[in-house]
Amino acid sequence: MNETITIIMRDEAHLRAHLGDFAVPLEEALGWARQRLQASKRREGWEHFDFEAPKRAGLGGLRTLRPWTRGDFWARRRGRSLPSHLIVGKKSPTRRLCVWGFWRSDKVFVLHTLYPGRRAPREIHDPELPLAELPAALRFWTRHAIVVAPSEWES
Repeated sequence: MNETITIIMRDEAHLRAHLGDFAVPLEEALGWARQRLQASKRREGWEHFDFEAPKRAGLGGLRTLRPWTRGDFWARRRGRSLPSHLIVGKKSPTRRLCVWGFWRSDKVFVLHTLYPGRRAPREIHDPELPLAELPAALRFWTRHAIVVAPSEWES
């Protein structure tokens, strides 16, 4: 399948929330995602994966919490209506990019989000979270928090 995949933004506001984390122009990151999608043999349903980009994609912000970790909390990130599990800290440079979206047809991909970092499940309060995925989301989000600077959340 050598044809070009068209990427449509499902929620530009959601994507804009991640723009500050990119080390490359968004178009370059979208190009890398398009290459990965073009190589996909499966062209239906949801896709949710991460991959290593050819160079640093940006800053990843997910921290694994240990029993001794302190300072995690729940709050709304700027531009979001629902709270997330957060921790104040410094994000890490990463070549990983996470792609999340669904195939509208075998040539059109609707992008829900794209961000530097590893794949993570939907947050536990996500209204689109299928009930069957809730146990895995709960396990993940009780042990992980999104790294933020103080200016990135609302108190």
